[in-house]
Amino acid sequence: MPVVDLTVDRNLLCPNFDGYKLSFDAMPVLRQDCVRFPLRLEPHMNQFSLLHVEVFAMHNLLFSDPWARNDSYYVNSAHDVVRCSYDFQHGRATPQHVVYSVERRDHGDGASQRIGDYNYSLRFISEKYCVLCDGMNTLYLLDTGNRDRADQWQLVSRTTIDDGSNERGYVLYDARLDVVQEQKQISTVCGHVARQDPSNRSQTYTYIMQLVWGRWAQTTVPTGNPLNAGWEYRICEHLETQGSIYYCAFEPRAESLIICSNRELLTRENRRAMLEAAAEAAAAAVAAAAEAAETAAADANDQNEVHNQNGEQAERTDAYTWSQSDEDVFINFPLRPGAGRNDFNIRCTNHQIRVEYLSETLLDGTLFAEVDNELTTWTVETDCLKMTMMKEAQMHWPNLLANIDAIPEWRRNGYGQNEEPTATESLPIPNLEDPIEECDFPLGMSDAEVKMVRFNLPARSITHTIFLGSTPPLFSTSLRAGFPAAFTTRQGVDAAAWLQVYNPAKPNEWGVRHEGTLHAFGYVQASKEQRKFVDCCPDLDYAVICETIRNVFIYKPRYDTADGLRKRNGPQVVIGKQSLVTLEAGVGEVLGMTTAANVITVLTEHAVLYIQVTS
Repeated sequence: MPVVDLTVDRNLLCPNFDGYKLSFDAMPVLRQDCVRFPLRLEPHMNQFSLLHVEVFAMHNLLFSDPWARNDSYYVNSAHDVVRCSYDFQHGRATPQHVVYSVERRDHGDGASQRIGDYNYSLRFISEKYCVLCDGMNTLYLLDTGNRDRADQWQLVSRTTIDDGSNERGYVLYDARLDVVQEQKQISTVCGHVARQDPSNRSQTYTYIMQLVWGRWAQTTVPTGNPLNAGWEYRICEHLETQGSIYYCAFEPRAESLIICSNRELLTRENRRAMLEAAAEAAAAAVAAAAEAAETAAADANDQNEVHNQNGEQAERTDAYTWSQSDEDVFINFPLRPGAGRNDFNIRCTNHQIRVEYLSETLLDGTLFAEVDNELTTWTVETDCLKMTMMKEAQMHWPNLLANIDAIPEWRRNGYGQNEEPTATESLPIPNLEDPIEECDFPLGMSDAEVKMVRFNLPARSITHTIFLGSTPPLFSTSLRAGFPAAFTTRQGVDAAAWLQVYNPAKPNEWGVRHEGTLHAFGYVQASKEQRKFVDCCPDLDYAVICETIRNVFIYKPRYDTADGLRKRNGPQVVIGKQSLVTLEAGVGEVLGMTTAANVITVLTEHAVLYIQVTS
């Protein structure tokens, strides 16, 4: 499988950038009250997983039009799609206008949205069409006409996202319009957080993100539904992952889907095959452990008989048996006649384990990998002592104990006791000359590696991979209308924006191109722990960080040259501009944000705010 490297264009870097200077210049903010408040649904009490939090709390309820960046849309409490626009020539906001009203009685289930359903999602796919997801199980294909004239939108087609599933609650990640063989096709990818039951009793249920890849295509064959005349919808693929979705976008022609996650991406068939194989392996391991326990018990009885007859202690050759699952390690110690819980002395850390029976050592050594010693349990049953340890990382252990010669000295002694780990084993950044701050360590940093993969539909497999380490993309945004969304990654202290590179003549080749750099923004955004929305304008002239309540930070990397200030024997210093906008206290929580070349539109609980970005 080809690995795609993120090759930085040094012409887009600024080595003499010397940070941001706080500006006290006032930035005009225009307020436009909402006639009806924006619609925001809350999660159900059973939707408590991290995936649910990302779907609800981090969902942007304000949608930008890539073909007219000064126009934004949201859905109000009456289920109306509302257009809010900023007139740059006159420096004012135009009146809000309802362009489409969702027919809630036509959802197909006889009920309107309820707690637990997702919020609306809207994606513009051309100057004439857009796709609306109602947050339940329906997609709407809408003809917007000339959006500059704020005409009423017309319903072209409506379809259920997945007819073969009873799941409810979907979010639209991406939609794309392509012309293939002189016919229009519209590709969509929707996500749903589903509960996955365990394969065996030793595990608990988990939540996974299910992706439904669907496609509308023009057809001359009657569909039987007047609303779908001329369009036919079908499911292309079902994909699943246990991790978070940081980026999800089609490539041109929508033959491949680009997904970034911190867990493996699987098709539904692959996951079923893996679950069946895991269940068979677990059953075989349980059977083998039971057989080994019986054999060990029989050997122990024979040894006891030898001890009783000769008055000498016989050497045990099989003191324990062990098995494993993806999350846990199970160790069984056969009990001798008359043995009880108080006869055992058990000591377990993250790396070491020692089990003693009276004065005899049954198990002593360094574990193959780390475990969570706070969740280690042991119980005494009829014929054995059962010990359960939870793995820190989901991986297969070839052995219970590790080769002590291959273990670093600091790990054998415990982190921070005798020697500190080497830089390559612990530090999250490769450059040791850069100062390390607390914000250099990404939130939730774990052993899970973030990868961006290209899933090709004709091949039904992953064809390309980008390894991003433990830090996910900072944010994604639309830089050019009709192009796939760009994503930004941290490169040292900077933030680099990347665009997909695709050649229709060479469909087996794929890569990304360094499109631009936000100087020092990777370091800046990491320090804003209360950030909710992060974005930049299409020409990368500024970046913005919006918090949940009140504060909006604006960063302009290309501001001035520090009045000719130079470093000793160095080039002229470049300083950026930082602006802080504090919103009014009465506007409520921030629900969405969009950016344009000259204005930032912020949607709150009670109003739409337009922040005029000055030079």
